[in-house]
Amino acid sequence: MRYYHYEGFVPAGLTPVACYVCGESGGRELGVDNGYRIEQCRGCGFAFVNPRPSAAELARLYEGYYDADAAVPEKWEREMGDVFEECGDWLGERGSVGSVLDVGCSFGHLLQSLERRGWRTTGIEPSPVAASYAEGILRGVVHRGVFEDVALSPGSFDAVVSLYVLEHVSDPRAFMAKVFELLRPGGEAIIRIPFTRPLFPLNRLLRRPLMYAPMHLNDFSPQAMQRLGESLGFARVAVRVGRHRKAHDVVEHAGAAVLGGIGRALERATQGRVLFPLVGALSYRLFKPE
Repeated sequence: MRYYHYEGFVPAGLTPVACYVCGESGGRELGVDNGYRIEQCRGCGFAFVNPRPSAAELARLYEGYYDADAAVPEKWEREMGDVFEECGDWLGERGSVGSVLDVGCSFGHLLQSLERRGWRTTGIEPSPVAASYAEGILRGVVHRGVFEDVALSPGSFDAVVSLYVLEHVSDPRAFMAKVFELLRPGGEAIIRIPFTRPLFPLNRLLRRPLMYAPMHLNDFSPQAMQRLGESLGFARVAVRVGRHRKAHDVVEHAGAAVLGGIGRALERATQGRVLFPLVGALSYRLFKPE
């Protein structure tokens, strides 16, 4: 099942950027994906598409991200259901419910599951197709547009969740700075993103995209994500393998199940001290100081 399309996207131009984690320029080239150059920062190891489309161009891409004739919300819910429940369990460790923002809420199923747990919900979604569906199933508000353009009051959320979004954004530092700003003191952000750099050799062997550029622009290692979070003021950044997404792509599904299973087993056996690098995606829990 295909939920989205991006191959026909042709940006008006590309902009060269410096590393969004440490600010260094002139990284080494890792490869070319769909015509886009991928480089790795020599200072912190962050891998990213450079040069890249502007934020305005990406907004145009994601307005048409979901095909209205092909998108099936129920299949998306099944694909992501385990990840949604895990997010709810992690937030449940707080011992109380409150207000939660889902950035890139898609069809609204994560927020729907959190509403069942008692959370007050707000979503942001750039796709009119997905936002319309989410509005129909949620009690909370759904803002149509991109996160960077939606005006929200600082310190207004106890939790911010964003699943498979940060890899898409033009300026990930500005994105995460806004997440920090929107959290109340003691609040928690849950960010789940692909980590595909260790899989580049396998992807080349299988003749698969390296990063799905320009849909994916940013590939954070755990070290780069921790450095970014701490530089923005988060008191603690915890990395978790987490439950795997049941991808509609057969190869991705099999890889996530097998490699993710190994990663979770290693995480349990070592109490999180050793991280298996080939899991394909990681979850981060970032805690704002009290």
